Amino acid sequence: MKNIYIAFCIVFLSSFYSDIDAQCSNGRYLNKIFSFSGPNTVQYGSAVKYDGTTQTLNMDIYLPQGDNFAHRPLMILAFGGSFTAGLRQSPDMVQICEEFAQRGFVCASIDYRLGVANGNDSCMYQAVIRGIQDMNGAIRYFYKDAYTSNQYRIDTTQIFCGGTSAGAFIGVNKAYFKLNLNDFSRPIPPSLINSLTELGGPDGNSGNPGYSSTIKGVVDLCGAVFDTLWIQPGDPILIGVHGTGDSTVPYYYDSIEGLSDIKKNFFGGGNMIDRFHHLGLSTVTDSIYSFYGAPHAPFVLPYPLIPPASLYMDSTLKILAHYMYLNVICDSTLVSGINDLSNDLSVSAFPNPSDGVMTLISHEPRDLMIEVVTLDGRTVEKSGLAANARQTIRKEELGSGMYLLNYYDATGTIRLKTEKIVFY
Repeated sequence: MKNIYIAFCIVFLSSFYSDIDAQCSNGRYLNKIFSFSGPNTVQYGSAVKYDGTTQTLNMDIYLPQGDNFAHRPLMILAFGGSFTAGLRQSPDMVQICEEFAQRGFVCASIDYRLGVANGNDSCMYQAVIRGIQDMNGAIRYFYKDAYTSNQYRIDTTQIFCGGTSAGAFIGVNKAYFKLNLNDFSRPIPPSLINSLTELGGPDGNSGNPGYSSTIKGVVDLCGAVFDTLWIQPGDPILIGVHGTGDSTVPYYYDSIEGLSDIKKNFFGGGNMIDRFHHLGLSTVTDSIYSFYGAPHAPFVLPYPLIPPASLYMDSTLKILAHYMYLNVICDSTLVSGINDLSNDLSVSAFPNPSDGVMTLISHEPRDLMIEVVTLDGRTVEKSGLAANARQTIRKEELGSGMYLLNYYDATGTIRLKTEKIVFY
């Protein structure tokens, strides 16, 4: 019966894609239109662990290959493992990063500090806070890049963070953290106050000080928030999934089991859905999809993924793609504008527009590189153009539509000219 339900989810989710008006041409952010490069491992910071030692904090970055957009959304994810185990190379993190890089996102899977001194509440709160501090350091890394070298071309107004299980705890509580007495539906535990005081608050010093850690939204895969009253209109949007049969991170707050297990002293997906409804928030921007009867993180194990885990992962990817697509703005600005490049280059495309074959004619005494790019920033052709030579571009290979034709030097690193070309 469970497999039938999962299959129904996949069919249902697929059925409404045909009704969506594309926000970017070619289904960017919804469909996998790119290949991807990565993972590229970088150090984003370092911080002191629970035992007094210092940990180097790395992340693996995945990029859409051949993407020419100047401003791209970012997804930063943290693995699960109850704050005591796990790796940034966790199969679910790798698969999500690869899949969304192919949709046009820059994706990162991060390290964060693991370990607790013992099992008491203060130590568990500290583990969550350390994770939030490390997530903030990773977010600041990309803000710093955006304001300096701009290697990753991140749109800082479109940053999402989160992860699976413990990683989702990090993302959700980072997004909605409040410490105002009016923002609690129950007494503030002294152990939480003591943990925040001891660790210096949620911002932390895991790296890249002086930069923002503001996010647009959260990717919540089977996580929970300490208090649903923290969720307020205007806060980051929430997108995710949660199994109603989750006994590890309950779908609904369990006040009895919460007395002995701090993870069950948080409010899960069902509680957050109720909070959205109470606030009248849109289910387009804030949505937790319920897997009825499913256990904790059903898309993760066993590995390699086999049914039903593989079916849950397929559904999870479709759900995330759908809601991310609805909430990501398509900024089609290219890496370099058409009008800011020299038009003195002795090259031309003829005829333009064309209904079949277009000839590129070069009167330059040097070799060049040419690149044909779709208006949503995807490279569809790249090749050399010899000095004083001709070369053809064919409609049958590209399809009808408008493209950008970029001319580079022979190394392919310095762009010399850009012009629009059209096949009708």
